[in-house]
Amino acid sequence: MNAPPTDFPAPPGTFTDALVRAAERRSAPAVWDGDRRWTWRDLLHQSERTAAALHRHGLAAGEVLAAQLPNSWELVVLHAATARLGVLLLPLHSAYGTRETRALIEQSGAVALVAATGRRGHDRLHEIRALREDCSGLRHVWVSAATGTGDTGGLPDLARLLDPAPDPAAVRLPPPPADPAAPLVLLASSGTTSQRPKLCVHSHGGLLGNAAAVAADGGFGARDTVVSASPLSHAFGLLSVHLALVTGASVGLFGAWEPRAFAAALRGCGATAAFAVPAQLRDLLALPADGSPAAPPTLREVRTGGAPVPRELADAVRRVLGARLIVQWGMTEIGAGTYTRPGDPPEATGTIGRPALGAAVRVRRDDRPAAPGETGELQYRSPWMFSGYHRAPEPTRAAFTPDGWLRTGDLAELRPDGSVVYRGRADELINRGGLKFSALEVEELLDDLPQLAQHAVVARPDPRLGQRSCLVVALREGTRLTLEDVTGHLAGKGLATYKLPEQLVVVDRLPTTVTGKIARARLRTIALPPLPPRRPRRTPVAPASRTEAGT
Repeated sequence: MNAPPTDFPAPPGTFTDALVRAAERRSAPAVWDGDRRWTWRDLLHQSERTAAALHRHGLAAGEVLAAQLPNSWELVVLHAATARLGVLLLPLHSAYGTRETRALIEQSGAVALVAATGRRGHDRLHEIRALREDCSGLRHVWVSAATGTGDTGGLPDLARLLDPAPDPAAVRLPPPPADPAAPLVLLASSGTTSQRPKLCVHSHGGLLGNAAAVAADGGFGARDTVVSASPLSHAFGLLSVHLALVTGASVGLFGAWEPRAFAAALRGCGATAAFAVPAQLRDLLALPADGSPAAPPTLREVRTGGAPVPRELADAVRRVLGARLIVQWGMTEIGAGTYTRPGDPPEATGTIGRPALGAAVRVRRDDRPAAPGETGELQYRSPWMFSGYHRAPEPTRAAFTPDGWLRTGDLAELRPDGSVVYRGRADELINRGGLKFSALEVEELLDDLPQLAQHAVVARPDPRLGQRSCLVVALREGTRLTLEDVTGHLAGKGLATYKLPEQLVVVDRLPTTVTGKIARARLRTIALPPLPPRRPRRTPVAPASRTEAGT
């Protein structure tokens, strides 16, 4: 791992170090959860009490506690308490079912689980009991009952870990971790391209250093309030808490996605920055005008990522929400990797920005540096990255080049000004008779087709050409779509003929990850009908200024 650059501010140390400093700097409310408010000092004191409760139950440094909770004060307390003890927190997406949760508990070796008994009206008590029985390594299970029910089904209540008694001083807690390189959190990779997520080990200094870099690049300070629509079980969402912590600012916690509720949350805590993925932004922008603004006048910035961001979306955010749009690219292994800057011109939203302070990127093609404007594999290096995959030395070694750069698996091109243009995943390339193109390029051009609720372009095997492209879609209610509609739309935008989809498949819903991305590994397992026989294209002629190839 590289050392931090000499011109970078001193790293924030450990999580507990940063929390102590934040408690000393800010006496106003710092953590907002609905109508509940707490200061950083409240969090510091509660984390000591919860750490003492966990210690009494035998949890020790280096062990893993899994938490499957919505964004909430309780989850932030567990984050601070496990950091205080040296226990690794494994935040699990609330959308995981029993199968995914069981696999990650066993993969991580978790000895304790904290879980909510319900999600969106679904009772999960029987699932939690099954996990307790099936996962032999689990020594403890605590549950958080659904609001208003208080029913824990006989399982220990999470409230026991939050009880103000006993005095932590009477428990004789071990000293907190002193080394910023000590492990803090395990984060499961998003699983877009593989069936089995990997568990990324992140240190105190890595996650907090990444947040400090974002703060320095983005001009965040103690007067900011950050609200994220992304779960804290995802690196994008977790960044919002760490960003507030290292700057002594405040953070608003938001649970399950609902655009009106999110708009109300932004107004309720006077948010200056909002984190939301493009699909959520579209929902927010589509809210009917009912007299309530979609965003408060304090909102200065909207940070987004995880999916392509067309120029029209950036323009709509500025026009409707009155905020600038920051486009961010990252990975579970990296956190916030590259992003546009507040002073960038509007056209910068066509890129994923420049590397975070202290980080570097390079683009390689066929084991050589790619020329400016040439597409190749994006490789990344930073002192704030993950330290490896949990209990997986071989995949960890394979993830890096011999000279220490992370192989991201993403395709990109590098502009002369250092900004990066994202070109999709390497495994999203389609090779039609030797002519290669990115599925992402085609998908982006279809973003404004009104019939589409979801869409993805996938490669289908072909005995003569090697591969042909297929468009898989879920349609908006009451609409219809033909392949001719699609090819006409794309040809009208000047797309080369060999890149046009040759099959259209309509499904009820495309599989997604818990963070809303198309799960391409699962998409490839959908039983699709055979490709139609190849026939001469009868496609509307593309503009004369665009050369067509591969016909």
